[in-house]
Amino acid sequence: MTVVDDVKSRLDIVEVISQRVPLQRSGRSFKANCPFHQERTPSFHVFPDRQSWRCFGSCAIGGDVLSFVMRSENLEFGEALRQMAQQAGVTLPQRGQSSQNEAAHKINEDTRAFFQRTLASVQGASAREYLEKRGLNKQAVEAFGIGLSPSDGESLKNHLIREGYSQEELASAGVVRAGDDGVNHDLFRGRLMFPIRDAHGNLVGFGARSLDGSEPKYLNSPQGALFDKSRILYAMDRARTDVRREGAVIVEGYMDAIAAHQAGFKNVVAQMGTALTEFQVDEIRRLTGKMTMALDQDAAGQNATLRSLDVVLENFRTKEISHRGPDGSTQTIDADPRIIVMPPGHDPDEVIHRSPSDWMKLVESAIPAITFRINAITSQGDIDSPEGKARCVAEAAPFIHLLEGGIQQANAVELLANNLSVPIDTVKAALSRPSVARRTRRQEQPRPAATAASPFAKLDHDPVEEHCLQLLLNYPELRDLAAGLLPEYFQRHENRELFSRWLDAGSGLDKDETLAAVKRDGDDEVTAQLGSLTDKPLIPLDVNGREASFLEVASRLEERNLKNLKSEEVIRFAESPPDLEEGEHEDILRLNKQIKINEGLRRGQAQEISG
Repeated sequence: MTVVDDVKSRLDIVEVISQRVPLQRSGRSFKANCPFHQERTPSFHVFPDRQSWRCFGSCAIGGDVLSFVMRSENLEFGEALRQMAQQAGVTLPQRGQSSQNEAAHKINEDTRAFFQRTLASVQGASAREYLEKRGLNKQAVEAFGIGLSPSDGESLKNHLIREGYSQEELASAGVVRAGDDGVNHDLFRGRLMFPIRDAHGNLVGFGARSLDGSEPKYLNSPQGALFDKSRILYAMDRARTDVRREGAVIVEGYMDAIAAHQAGFKNVVAQMGTALTEFQVDEIRRLTGKMTMALDQDAAGQNATLRSLDVVLENFRTKEISHRGPDGSTQTIDADPRIIVMPPGHDPDEVIHRSPSDWMKLVESAIPAITFRINAITSQGDIDSPEGKARCVAEAAPFIHLLEGGIQQANAVELLANNLSVPIDTVKAALSRPSVARRTRRQEQPRPAATAASPFAKLDHDPVEEHCLQLLLNYPELRDLAAGLLPEYFQRHENRELFSRWLDAGSGLDKDETLAAVKRDGDDEVTAQLGSLTDKPLIPLDVNGREASFLEVASRLEERNLKNLKSEEVIRFAESPPDLEEGEHEDILRLNKQIKINEGLRRGQAQEISG
């Protein structure tokens, strides 16, 4: 039994779904109005015997307990599995994580606890007073694990050695470093400590703020295998769900993010460093198309904002961003990066503490990122001479071309023309000149490839699904034949997720490029399953053999899915005749016809049935 099966076996689908949707008993199943579309009569059914659910209305989708949680809360597979595992009391294995990394995580957690105890002790009085003056309450301080590092430079090291860690382990974890005397000492001394977690909640390092004015004002854990500040967004582990639902708001400091969460603004994260990186922006982009930056507006802050903004505009280069839903469908949302113009001399935490409603107004009044960029170009450039205006157009051109047409681009061209006091047609003509177009292409950087019959199968794998995936991963030329294959045909979640990623990878890739696009960093069952499939030998086949083998397994997967649909339909109709929404009669007839067609194809009688 895999860990996915273990989690599902400990959950009751009726209990999980009823926590989110009011269910009513209906014979052998439960029903409700579908939570995924508007309807007058209930078409959403939960089948406890099969531990499955299905919408018989316009959604026409279904699945098991994990797929419901993924869809209802807009979570990725790994996130839903972790959430349900916690509810079921199952500890997930940390795959792909070296023993050295595991030890470092444990050292970090013990270090955090030590710093928190120090803050709560007598020597933490002045630090607690500082936090109180900054407006952070006790609940927020504890929730974010804020602590204090002793100033003597030895206390943490001695404590961790007493706990059984070696000097080498402490140095590898980055909590001590060798001094001029060659002896290891505590890295952080007399500083306010902020534990930094990755998006999955793993404690990967610390941020430390000076309390006595000593430099540097902020000090981070050393760069290493665990801690890479270019890839981390502070508080993302807490904000992830709200970012998906409401969009992301980016602030500059730990205090800003904590103040926002304390005030109930749970979709706020903080950048690590003076400017956003491509990795950080890309993480947000995978979650939402709505991204708002609230950064300092002094001279240094302006420059950092512009550097961040260039990365944002490059990563949000299209008008729309596609997100794959838990059922494998593609949902398209508008990309909407924006900038909050902060009041001069005010940080987000100051505004939030003074007036949460003022903060809400600032977020709501944020201006489009392209507007901010064009205003910066024209305010800093020479807009009086023809040569200066031409330089402004050339500088703005790459960002305008990234919008790829539409209303946003038209508005950007109009803004640029107004700022330069020239006719729109003149700006359009300048933007279309070959020299400007070539300059735009040179500045654009290509984005790298992204890296059942029974509810619980007796086998911990599915040979048919796995063979299908092996064929698709090894032979990219089969993509055209897979046009009718759907994610819902795969019953095992790890296989469904791999197939969905394969769909997202798109056409035109060779085998190695396909595998690179499907692979993701992360300690989940999907990573392990991909490794298993790529390690398993595949019988050599010629072109005809590959196609025949794939068509066979694809037909078997579709047939199994159709029979499952029919079984759920039979259970539904075994009750008192249900009220059907408009179009459901046609769906039932279409299902029955498809079953017959599929059976005919399996017997080589397709022509007889279609006639």
